[in-house]
Amino acid sequence: MGILWLMGAQQSTVLFLLLVAALGLTWWEARQQDFDRRLAFWWISVVGMTHVLGYLALRLWVVYRERQDR
Repeated sequence: MGILWLMGAQQSTVLFLLLVAALGLTWWEARQQDFDRRLAFWWISVVGMTHVLGYLALRLWVVYRERQDR
C-alpha cells in the first residue's frame, strides 16, 4: 500500500485490485520457487510497498537465479 499512499490513490478500486493480484502472484511464485518463509515474506512486503514494480523485480530475480543454476 506504500506507493498507493504516496500517489494519493488509496480510494482507487482498480489499483487496489491490482495490488491484491500482485501480492497473490508473489505468494504463488514464492511457493513455486520453494523460498524460505522469511524470504517469501520479504518479497511480499516489497511488493506491498512498491506494487507492480516490486513484482517485476521479483520476476527478474527469479529469472536471474534460474540462469545461474544452469
